[in-house]
Amino acid sequence: MIKAIKKPLFLSNILIGVALLASCATSPTSDPPDWVSSPEHHQVVANCESHALGKYKQQECAVTRARLELAARKGIEIKSVSVMTESANSLRSNSTLNGKTVQEVNSKIKTRLVETYHDVQRDILWVLVEEN
Repeated sequence: MIKAIKKPLFLSNILIGVALLASCATSPTSDPPDWVSSPEHHQVVANCESHALGKYKQQECAVTRARLELAARKGIEIKSVSVMTESANSLRSNSTLNGKTVQEVNSKIKTRLVETYHDVQRDILWVLVEEN
């Protein structure tokens, strides 16, 4: 009689476990805001994927890309240089990352960051920038 009781409980536990796994597999994702796909004419949207130096550098990267786009629309030349080096030794696992960004602007363009959106699932940061 005891075996007959354990069997249905065991099957119900399996069914509950399968239901929980199925609910986790279909986790809701947030849709990006409308401005990501259709900014206004005086605004620019840019993005940056995950950055080795953290979230601040990821935002800085996205804002820089947006500023370059705004400047290009106005015919302003911006020169941007990034240098990253990495070295490894076969005897030891040793790597170094040095980054330097230099921008030379021939004319002034004033911008402001309007909004940001972080796509957590893909780790992409979107920024909306407009000219002041």
